[in-house]
Amino acid sequence: MNEVVKRPESLINGRYVIGTPAGTFEEKPRIAQQPGKMSHRSDWSADISHVGDMLVMSASIRGAMHYGLRTIRQDSYAIGVEIDSNDNTWLIAAITDGVSSATQSHTFADYMARQTVTLVGEELISTNPKTLHNIEWSKISRCLVEISEEFCRNAAKRTVSEDKTDEIEKASLKDFINKWATTLEFAVIQANSKEQVTKREYVHVAVAGDGAAYILSKIKGWEVIKTAKKQTGAIATNAVLSLPLSPNDFVINFGYLRKNDCFILTTDGLGDFIDDGKTALGDFFQRKLPKCESLVSFLQIVDVSLYQADDDRTIIMIKGT
Repeated sequence: MNEVVKRPESLINGRYVIGTPAGTFEEKPRIAQQPGKMSHRSDWSADISHVGDMLVMSASIRGAMHYGLRTIRQDSYAIGVEIDSNDNTWLIAAITDGVSSATQSHTFADYMARQTVTLVGEELISTNPKTLHNIEWSKISRCLVEISEEFCRNAAKRTVSEDKTDEIEKASLKDFINKWATTLEFAVIQANSKEQVTKREYVHVAVAGDGAAYILSKIKGWEVIKTAKKQTGAIATNAVLSLPLSPNDFVINFGYLRKNDCFILTTDGLGDFIDDGKTALGDFFQRKLPKCESLVSFLQIVDVSLYQADDDRTIIMIKGT
């Protein structure tokens, strides 16, 4: 393992900058103008809420690359809360990253994030699990793949005449990904612990794509649940298997969130640069995020300027208070 890369950050016009800001700091907002794509979508989406004694903060930010190309933000997220008949409170968080080459990836990303929270919530209510191990997460993931396929076929049918709908039913899923394609990962965390919040059960599920998940402790640092793309060369590949294509298997991880730990879920716009935590961005986040309590500070931190970090960035952080 490499040593932690520590680089001092500067604060320029209210924005944190790590290292050389060239190519990342000066972002000039431009409305999307590409034919066949949406002309406007919120550049930022952010939320903050308390669930029991847990603080949840989330943000999705349009990347510098999208400003330059005049394309809209294609990331999305959704958050939900369910209370089962055993009085267990479950926090559900989903992130999606619409594939840039797909013209309607943003609508697909929004839809799959919301559907994930809905489906998982229904499963938690109907199952009333004593432990998250009692739920078949592979089955849930397979159902989400089927939901994504159904969305694409139904959307495609609306664009053709009635006599050609049979062709849509027979079409390969690869025929859809130039228009609809997204990654999908989600997590479920126990929001009330009967062990006096010393630990909370969680599950993280990667259905498709290249997001990342971590436990971040102010004292112990980063614990990797799943990393995003590994940048082994000068240029990281963006080629990932996305929905509605079906992966061969799903990445499922179980664990416990300790008191004062932060559970972090990100798309590759941040995950690629956090990597295993022993990076400039990992060091910056480790010093800033655990003590962050306000949405304004959270947005300022996650909008940090970092060379080559020019993609959309979405992050959900959940921590005990």
